[in-house]
Amino acid sequence: MATESPSPVAMDLDPETTNDGDASMADAENRATPDDGPAPSMDDDDAPDSATPTDEISTSDEDSGMDKEYHDDDDDGDAPSDPSAALLEALTHKNAGNAHFAANSHIEASRCYRKGISLLKKLNLANSGDEQTKSLLVSLNTNLSMVCYKQQKYKLSKDAASKALEIEEENVKALFRRALALRALGEDDAAMVDLKRGYKVDPGNVSVKKEIASIKKARETQRANEKQRLQKAFSSGSLLYGDKEEEEKRAQKRREKEKKEQEEREKEEKEKRKKEWEDDCVEKLKDGKEVLSFDQWEEERKRKEKEEREEKERVRKAKEKKRREEQKAKKKQKEESDSEEELTEKELALLRGYKKTSDGRTTSYFTREQTEKEKELIGCIQPKRLESAATDDSCEVPSSSAVGSVWNQAGTTWEERDTTEWCKSCLKECLLESTAVHTPESGDVTYVARVKDVESLTGDASVAIAGGKKRYIYDFHTDVKYEILNEKVSKCIAAGSLKLPDINSAHTAEEELEVDILKWKKAPKDETGAADVEVCRSLLVGEVRKSVLQFVERFNANF
Repeated sequence: MATESPSPVAMDLDPETTNDGDASMADAENRATPDDGPAPSMDDDDAPDSATPTDEISTSDEDSGMDKEYHDDDDDGDAPSDPSAALLEALTHKNAGNAHFAANSHIEASRCYRKGISLLKKLNLANSGDEQTKSLLVSLNTNLSMVCYKQQKYKLSKDAASKALEIEEENVKALFRRALALRALGEDDAAMVDLKRGYKVDPGNVSVKKEIASIKKARETQRANEKQRLQKAFSSGSLLYGDKEEEEKRAQKRREKEKKEQEEREKEEKEKRKKEWEDDCVEKLKDGKEVLSFDQWEEERKRKEKEEREEKERVRKAKEKKRREEQKAKKKQKEESDSEEELTEKELALLRGYKKTSDGRTTSYFTREQTEKEKELIGCIQPKRLESAATDDSCEVPSSSAVGSVWNQAGTTWEERDTTEWCKSCLKECLLESTAVHTPESGDVTYVARVKDVESLTGDASVAIAGGKKRYIYDFHTDVKYEILNEKVSKCIAAGSLKLPDINSAHTAEEELEVDILKWKKAPKDETGAADVEVCRSLLVGEVRKSVLQFVERFNANF
């Protein structure tokens, strides 16, 4: 009689991977923080001990990348209908995430935990699942919180821990990890509330007690620093008076330096003049003239310089006097010329403020008639309703040179334009162009993989304008059907589907785009060529990623 295999729901959902039940809490002490407080680690029963807080972390922004919404956006359409199978598959994802975490592959670990959560969330609607489902969900969420913390995505870490607390309000590990995330976000008071809750549940938890002590120590250090700063500010010779004294000292040094430099310049100039006097004496001795002493020579030099300055000033004043006389003469001549002119009848009428139009009407002086040429140049100036340009759903829409619409040319006012239909059409067109070719080393056959159809394309897209800049926003989910042909016989030998669950504007690199390869719908029959067919399929996955990036380039270029 065959023995019945154990049901997945009866299995231990948290296999023991550590030798010490408190190992993860002890590992937390290795985290480097400003006050050397404890750090998070994986659950005791969830991750290997080889994962340390010094692993390389991702520095991407909390609102971008693969974890924009840590699990709510995952597609659970392929979740098994049998709860036991769902639990077993979620446990598999959890173990895979632990392995990735141990290998410092945090993105892959995060993805595995999110997939496990996605499989179980329908089994625990309104927290109505059984104890094993709740236990595994709590474990997955706390592990996800740990991974997000290691990636410095503190808000996502806090949200993941909060999800675990929604299932089990007094879970110490979830409270501890949310407290660490809150502290990293600068919310020490909220972190202290969670730590006190954890301490109330488990008073002997060493990590919780150390984190509470760390926060208290940080607060005491902050208060001591503030007190010292205030004492320094109000003490004698403090900041209130020290700045003024320092400024006076700097000014005194500056004056002494300037005085010294002035004395040095005067000394150099005097030495230079003495050299000139010596040269002058030599010249006079050659000519047999009387030689002057240095003091007499200095007085003679000063007298000549004074005469030169007086002569220059006299010339300047003479030129200024002549210029004023010329301006006065011109003004007088203009006044005499104006007084001799007589006003015509038309000029007198204009002075009275009235004039005749071309049709004989008497009107105000300020009324101006347009000439026929001006009317032709201006055209019709009757107000018209502004109509937005019609959009074309094709992928060849020419881009506009203006940033905003007709009423928002500069793009300084917030404006958002819905481009969902255009983007769906363009994305589908790009995906249908995806083709991959693989020729084995034997060279006797060539495999061609191509996208046959794009199904279930859902999502939306828009172009937002603010501050003179455009922001391209899109979020799509789709399934892609493909087939692999034997080019030699033009026959389909394999077929299947690819799932693209998360095509959004946060993914800017090819390797970040998630593509799930589903089971064969038509598996290759030839076992010898099955490996080459899988290689061809892998090449097609790469081409699909490139097609998505091509869609992004078209989107940016056409709007």
